[in-house]
Amino acid sequence: MDLILIAIPFFFLLIFIELAYGLLRGNNTYRLNDSINSISMGSLSRLQSLVILGFSGSIYEIVVARYQLVQLADDALWVWISCFILYDFAYYWKHRFGHEVALFWGSHVAHHQSEDYNLSTALRQTSIDFYGFAFYLPFFFLGFPAETLFTVVSLNLIYQFWVHTEHVPKLGPIEWLFVTPSNHRVHHARNKIYVDRNYGGVFILWDRIFGSFQEELAEEPVLFGLRKPLNSWNPVWANVHVYWRLALDFVSMPGIANKLKLLFKPPGWRAEAQQSHCKPGIETVDLTARYDPAISSFSLAYTCVQFLFTVVLSLALLLGAASLSYPLVILAVIYLFFSFFVAGAWLEGKEFALALEIVRLVFLVPCLLLLDLNPIVAALLVINAAIALPLLLIIGSKRIQVLAINQ
Repeated sequence: MDLILIAIPFFFLLIFIELAYGLLRGNNTYRLNDSINSISMGSLSRLQSLVILGFSGSIYEIVVARYQLVQLADDALWVWISCFILYDFAYYWKHRFGHEVALFWGSHVAHHQSEDYNLSTALRQTSIDFYGFAFYLPFFFLGFPAETLFTVVSLNLIYQFWVHTEHVPKLGPIEWLFVTPSNHRVHHARNKIYVDRNYGGVFILWDRIFGSFQEELAEEPVLFGLRKPLNSWNPVWANVHVYWRLALDFVSMPGIANKLKLLFKPPGWRAEAQQSHCKPGIETVDLTARYDPAISSFSLAYTCVQFLFTVVLSLALLLGAASLSYPLVILAVIYLFFSFFVAGAWLEGKEFALALEIVRLVFLVPCLLLLDLNPIVAALLVINAAIALPLLLIIGSKRIQVLAINQ
């Protein structure tokens, strides 16, 4: 049972409730472009799991067959409780390494790029978590059933959803034991005093024990995002930008020892006077500013509509992937990655967005035919393409005429 997939409709419901509450209170914490980007990242994270599905399962089979001590009972309450607590302890260290080791930060950074803080931010997840499975291995060795462990992992992630909000104040004594909106706001801050603090998933107790706790201070309002801002709505670039800069540093880094240190030292580390590509240079970064490129009302409205259809198609694929062949799933995932990339290009006002969108719509119908979706969903997507494609061709032809006149 995929608890995350079951929870998705409730996530969206709570997002709409938070949005309405913020608007009614005159304290809206949402921007459309940022929310589209965060949900795009979350969708890509779920979609890539369809491609790599089975890796953790294969590791589990090997460990169980060769090294497992004893299989614990999956109906014993103490097994579930101990697994829940121990996994949160393991998550603390996974999360901490994800911030304090450059190689792992490149995977985790996607979750911290948003300069807003709301429930849609919780959905902003990486598509390249290549090291998380290592933290499952002790549980396999100790004999925790796979179903118990992966259910606990899902519950841990679901708990973390609600703490991504600015609307909930400090919660008194609860702050001492549990991760809350207040102490997790600190975790997402780019203020120097707050950086690399509060790593817990469910229990903040680990941070208090291991010296990484920081309270939210009234005199230091939280500023969200990265100290070196992403400044892009491209969800593909958002997943790889740190690794690109890390690769540049790796190539230019003198000596094998320094190259290895680069990967396992904190982000931005450099040898001697070498400038890192992973830290701001001599330029001053305004941490109070938020990336918000101006685009036309048409572009914003069009992107919003197409994004909604892309999310629907993504959910349909997630629900129906089991009935499709693996090569077909890969093709569908590539198409959806491309669709979210195009949405980001629209939001950035890129000139090539129009041409890419026409290509995307042309390939939509063959994609639908291959996927054999629900007839109603398929019909809505085809109608959308039938309306949008002529409209974009007209806009494109007018743009060409204007360019010709100006020349």
